[in-house]
Amino acid sequence: MFKKLFTAATVIFSMVSVAHAEVAYSMPALEVGFKLNTMDADTATSNKQTQAFQAGGSIVFDFAENFGLKTGLMYSERTFKNEFGAVERKGKLTYFDIPLHVMFKFEDYAGIFFGPSFSTKLGDECSSNAGSCSLTDVKSTIIPLTFGAQFKMTPNLGLNLFFETISGEVADGLKSSRGVGANLLFAFD
Repeated sequence: MFKKLFTAATVIFSMVSVAHAEVAYSMPALEVGFKLNTMDADTATSNKQTQAFQAGGSIVFDFAENFGLKTGLMYSERTFKNEFGAVERKGKLTYFDIPLHVMFKFEDYAGIFFGPSFSTKLGDECSSNAGSCSLTDVKSTIIPLTFGAQFKMTPNLGLNLFFETISGEVADGLKSSRGVGANLLFAFD
């Protein structure tokens, strides 16, 4: 309950702050890309990386010449593949993410960012070569931390490279989700 209230308060505060301040923006973009993701499973003999998909829109609100807040709305898959001897289990958890990343800009078109995203679950799926597979106690709200770099190669095309980590459980028996990825940016500056 506290996490949901904190998330709502943070988003509302951010929107109100932006609405009342003379804030410039930069790098409005559509993003689409892939990431390699993995999650640790209790008693697994091997935790493999799998490919996941991510897409959405982002913008950087500039509070100073080289400092801003990168935010937006992203559809994000967090996939997993675990082996338990001869048994293989794989699946994905899908979320809508609202990133609130502090961005330090080197130029108008390049910078590094770090911060949390507030993620709400859309769905989950699981399959196994041993028959039925189910996920229990899947967290409906998670807070991943992301570190990355974003830059434009041309006025309308850029790249977002990032590493994401989620500490703790995301579902019963699944924990420590990690992903590294690249999103192609289609900028509208």
